[in-house]
Amino acid sequence: MIVPKPQDAKHKNQMFRLLRAILSDSFLANQLYFKGGTYASLQNILDRFSIDLDFDLPDKTKKPIIQKELHAIFNKLGSTVKLKINDQPSKKNTYQKAYLPEINMYCNGHTLDTMFANKLVAATDRFKRNGKIAGRDFYDLHQFFNQGLPINPAVVTNRTGQTLPEYLETLSKFINKHLTQKLLTQDLNPLLPPNKLNQVLPHLKPELLVFINDRLKTL
Repeated sequence: MIVPKPQDAKHKNQMFRLLRAILSDSFLANQLYFKGGTYASLQNILDRFSIDLDFDLPDKTKKPIIQKELHAIFNKLGSTVKLKINDQPSKKNTYQKAYLPEINMYCNGHTLDTMFANKLVAATDRFKRNGKIAGRDFYDLHQFFNQGLPINPAVVTNRTGQTLPEYLETLSKFINKHLTQKLLTQDLNPLLPPNKLNQVLPHLKPELLVFINDRLKTL
């Protein structure tokens, strides 16, 4: 995972310390399924900085025990890293045992097609929930498309009620209407080195639209 600024190294170290503690606990490691930007970065799918940890908890009956265990770890480490747990993940999510080379540990996490599908939906879902857009969602989608990752269509349908082709059409219209250069710059500035930011941003929106259109042709 890249560190855009020297001061980010401390946050990265704290985040990895917390992640190692979670994955070293057999109960937590078997109940929590890693996902999100940090997960993708640690699998070398993303090349941006990520500041938090995201997990699915498929068995929500374990939530009270999970919270107790996590509170103990946070207190022991004195950690202030943001950690998010989704206890209502899509029933169509699929998971895998994944190796994270930068910390030399294994985790349970999203399969790549499930990761891509959930990121596709998140790009518009944030706007529906709070009227906000996260530029990093679209940067991540650009990266996923550019690497030719597969998409789990069942997740898209389960979360949106649309088929994958229908949702990609919806997403394309959403990008055309709402995604601006200013928004991308503001959100990605803390997450990418300046040279990378200047290299990618001018092309991100038009290339993403081409990626979506090309994928539609294959469906």
